[in-house]
Amino acid sequence: MAIRIAIIGGLALAIFFVLLFRLWALQVISGSHYLQDAKNNQVRTFRVQAPRGSIVDRHGRALVTNVPGTLVRVWPAALRKLSAERRLDELRRLGAVLGEPVPEIIRTLRAHANDPLTPVTIKSTVHEPRIEYLLEHQADFPGVEVAQTQLRHYDYGELAPQLLGYVGEITAQELRAKRTQGYALGDVIGQTGVESAYDRYLRGAPGVG
Repeated sequence: MAIRIAIIGGLALAIFFVLLFRLWALQVISGSHYLQDAKNNQVRTFRVQAPRGSIVDRHGRALVTNVPGTLVRVWPAALRKLSAERRLDELRRLGAVLGEPVPEIIRTLRAHANDPLTPVTIKSTVHEPRIEYLLEHQADFPGVEVAQTQLRHYDYGELAPQLLGYVGEITAQELRAKRTQGYALGDVIGQTGVESAYDRYLRGAPGVG
């Protein structure tokens, strides 16, 4: 009887040490591996503005519509993983491709410094040759992304902008005044004319990307 108890006790003790070792291995040996897997599997979401509504006259004829466009944006969180030297080098090369001054790109990124997980639009109207170059050299531009967008098209050209107005990215001052109305950094809003006066009706409800 005593031998049986000793055997059972020994088995229980052995199982205990096996479980203890397994727990230690998971925490110490494999911990970094599982942590990296968890980071890789995270779902990154960001705010996506709804397509802006059209403006029509009293007969239903379109005055302002949307047309497809291509923009280039940067993920600040990805840039922060680079050394300061590599980051500046990348911004210089990006500026050369897009025809944008580097100080202006840096200023735009700094304006969004408090939200590194949301992409920052650097240029909203980019022509095909430049897009093709960026796509072919993606490995040289970490954190840079090409995306589709909707651009405003004024059907009557230069005749209407004074009345219909234009749109642009919300400024820090405008955001302070409109934050309680659902606006956020990076939103494109009406700046003058009808675009501004009826912005709340034209902008739609933002989604998540």
